[in-house]
Amino acid sequence: MWLELGVGVLLLVALAQSALLFQGWRQLRELEQRVAELSHAAGPACTDVPTSMLVTALGRLERQLGRIEQSAPPARQSYELAQRLAREGADVEQLVSRCGLSRDEAKLVLAMRPPAR
Repeated sequence: MWLELGVGVLLLVALAQSALLFQGWRQLRELEQRVAELSHAAGPACTDVPTSMLVTALGRLERQLGRIEQSAPPARQSYELAQRLAREGADVEQLVSRCGLSRDEAKLVLAMRPPAR
């Protein structure tokens, strides 16, 4: 008698577990389907907006870089001109105004010029 009762209880527990597993499986399938629908609907919106923003920002940076390249004289040419002017006897103020150097840079260029012969 105890044996039959124990088997019956185990059978009921196994049946309850099967029902719970089946219900969990169904909920998982529903959630997977909802996630797939949401990702499909949001797919174009997630990629188009940031891409267009990046393209716009990149265009802005390219224009800024072009303006900077056009407006600023190359530093190497400025220093070469400053060295030539320093050899010809220019002072700090002339180097600052004609070459776009700071006062300290102009003083350094004057200090580095070769001595007069």
